[in-house]
Amino acid sequence: MYHLQNITNTIATKIKEIKPVLEKGPAETYELMFKTVLHSIGQIYFPEIDRHPLLSTLTQDIETLVININSLLRGRLAESSAYLKETMEFLEYARTSKKRIYLILCDALSLPEYLYTIYEFAELTGVDNALCSINPSGKTATFKYLAQEYLKIKVSPSREIIMKDVDNALRQKVGASSRRRPFRDIDNLIHYHEFKTLEELITALFKIISKLHGEIRNSLNQGYNVLIIADHGYDLVKNTNTWKLTHRWDKDKICISPFVPLLLIGK
Repeated sequence: MYHLQNITNTIATKIKEIKPVLEKGPAETYELMFKTVLHSIGQIYFPEIDRHPLLSTLTQDIETLVININSLLRGRLAESSAYLKETMEFLEYARTSKKRIYLILCDALSLPEYLYTIYEFAELTGVDNALCSINPSGKTATFKYLAQEYLKIKVSPSREIIMKDVDNALRQKVGASSRRRPFRDIDNLIHYHEFKTLEELITALFKIISKLHGEIRNSLNQGYNVLIIADHGYDLVKNTNTWKLTHRWDKDKICISPFVPLLLIGK
């Protein structure tokens, strides 16, 4: 985890440096973060990212992060699974926060939203509190299984664990309050929507992340520190006439789906 943490710390540091001088509105900033991620992993070339003196400095670090995650999955699968255990252990640190913790468990939150959230809450996000982990399959089922193991979640033999069970267990581990249900809007977008243009997809994602940020601000205003964790990221798919999102790890591709974001926001 420490190697990945070093990379995310570097990314967070650069975003905090960019924040005072980017001078873009929220929608344009999110779009730039989304494009920076795709540009960094070589999926789509955006000349405006190459030309931007600030965002171009992020591309190598983002590429390094994603390649490292995929390399771990290809070569050291057992080690990649242990990263999620170490993430759960970080929650013990979150528990020592001077303020109450408000937990938001997201069903899907990927690198563009991670970068944009650090940007929006730069003054309240310490570099050491911008972390990530790995979900080996990039799917919710694996996250639930590993969370059940590491958090010792007990459910009736007659039913499978659900994300609400994970939310309850995380809330108890951290001694936190929570919305008591996962934030599912991005996962719903993944499974039920396709878009004619990339711009339409970005707009839909921006509306969702704006809603999430509204919840974060509301919790901060109530005196909480906010802990954000998700079960997986997502990847972009271009079909013949549509754009859509998906989430799973493909060993033959560079995927962002296994990325598990973890952010502690507040002072």
